[in-house]
Amino acid sequence: MQEHSRFQLEATKLARTVVFQVTVFARQDKARTRLYAETQCSDPLHFLLQFVVRDAPDFQTLLSQFMAELVQRGFEPRRLRLRDVAAWEEWKPVPPLTPSPVS
Repeated sequence: MQEHSRFQLEATKLARTVVFQVTVFARQDKARTRLYAETQCSDPLHFLLQFVVRDAPDFQTLLSQFMAELVQRGFEPRRLRLRDVAAWEEWKPVPPLTPSPVS
């Protein structure tokens, strides 16, 4: 596995703002690349909350899955920023959450 990218996502829950710093890793399997990301935090009701996204085909899918996990656990995603080679980019509003297909 090698590092693919980094991003920070700011979310709120119970009037508390949390900034998640996420490192995305890429795993190369034959002819395709799969992305993996993991981060954690604590909140007033839980000692530790862990967020994991595995086997995302691209960054947009990974971001959508991560935001869906946040929403499921009561967070409201606000804004995010990506890391380029030297520094963090400017904060931008999060893209709208696209519903995942029902299986």
